[in-house]
Amino acid sequence: MTLTRATLGSFRTAHAAWLFGLFAFFLPTATWNPVSRFDLTRAVVEHRAVTIDPYVTSTGDRAFAQEHWYTDKAPIPSLVAVPVYALIALAQRARGASVSYDAYGTTLHPAVRLVPNHAFQQALYGCSLATSGVAGVAIGLLLFELLRRRTNSVTAFLASTLVVLGTPLFPYSTSFYSHVPSAALLLGAVVLLDGRGKRPLDAPPSPASVRGAGLCLTLATGCEYLVAAPVALIGLSFLLWSQPTDRWRHLRNLAVGGALPAIVIGGYHAAAFGAPWRTGYSFITNPEFASGQASGLFGIRLPTFAGTWGLTVGTRRGLFYIAPIAVLGVVFGIAHVKRRRDWAFGVGLATFALLVWLNAGYYMWWGGAAAGPRHLIPALPFLAAGVMLGLRAPQLWVRGMTLLAGVISVAHFTAITAVGIEAPERGELLYHYAWSRLLAGKLATFQGGSNLGLKLGLKGAASLLPLVLWGIGGAAYLFRQLQASSRRLAPDNVKKPRPARAPSASSR
Repeated sequence: MTLTRATLGSFRTAHAAWLFGLFAFFLPTATWNPVSRFDLTRAVVEHRAVTIDPYVTSTGDRAFAQEHWYTDKAPIPSLVAVPVYALIALAQRARGASVSYDAYGTTLHPAVRLVPNHAFQQALYGCSLATSGVAGVAIGLLLFELLRRRTNSVTAFLASTLVVLGTPLFPYSTSFYSHVPSAALLLGAVVLLDGRGKRPLDAPPSPASVRGAGLCLTLATGCEYLVAAPVALIGLSFLLWSQPTDRWRHLRNLAVGGALPAIVIGGYHAAAFGAPWRTGYSFITNPEFASGQASGLFGIRLPTFAGTWGLTVGTRRGLFYIAPIAVLGVVFGIAHVKRRRDWAFGVGLATFALLVWLNAGYYMWWGGAAAGPRHLIPALPFLAAGVMLGLRAPQLWVRGMTLLAGVISVAHFTAITAVGIEAPERGELLYHYAWSRLLAGKLATFQGGSNLGLKLGLKGAASLLPLVLWGIGGAAYLFRQLQASSRRLAPDNVKKPRPARAPSASSR
């Protein structure tokens, strides 16, 4: 199906609003990881500094260097949220409110329980939407574009939606973590470098596209240090895939695009930790974390069976267990890459394999209190090629199986997101945690977490009714918009018979 530019613009706007509404329905919890990032944002706005000394009791994800406390996280998400928090703080001061909290814990185990006030909840919510929420929307739009270059618009929309809402991308688009922004930036770089459907396959991307990709790849590393390995893989793969005569020019443009964010990231590290190459993980104070990080390379060793099993099929965090659509995404995705020699999804699936390999050897492979294998999230968008292939299969049963797996996956992650994405470190994730709590009406029981249904006064599982109505109604509207465009454009898509040519003079 072909969409006109005006129709495509209207669809993208509605698509973005629909996804943003889904992510904005949930209010994030005030736990260590998001609060640590929020602390840096507060420090920049309130004190024009990068030290989090005034808020150090609010999180255990912290580093101590040069006689000051800092977040141990990569800085880009916190810095991106600065203008949003500045506006929120200004509005709160105008009505006499300010961010505060009560923290309960010890020096060794700080912030065992954090009780944020209403202003804190509002500000954390705004920062989450400005970073992870916007990034989740960007992934939906970018995936739709990448798939639309390979299939019809209806299939592209359905495949991209099942991957965004049927994997850990969904819950982590609702909280101030770095995984979804990293995923959006990696995907953005690949979309910029991908030539399928927008130019001849043997034509190189424009210098502006390559510089944009360099910008995205460097920012991704500044969101989450672990993605430095996928960033290197994508960059090297692109250079090797290019014509030998173009490689030096592409490398130069990648470097030019990444220069400014590299300066910002290195400058932050130098100010906080004394050198551009030092990170907060070298200065963490939690004995358990410090011991784990000291083993191997930043806590990463050779993959273990426990880690590999746990990340893939284990009931504690296994991606294929909680998201059956991911199984088809991998299996059918490999088939698609082999058949079509598709660089974009080929490097994406290689990125997924690399993250599995790295995390399977990580000392805390389960990711702490988490909604699934959260450190695999940066590569999850690339499973969409396999979902696309399943939805386009000639066999009806394969298409039905793909759709059923997608619906089940979306249901699972809706339940996990509603109950709380900080699932216990031990125990079965789906039925002993998510579904049992949902059926018992125990939603958003962690510090500061909530949803808009609860805010409206709805109780228990009934609080999800507005989300369900928005999700189903919005999806139906978007499908109708695509189908209406198809009907309007159908006459133009029909091949017209060529008019008979007049005989030439030589044939008369």
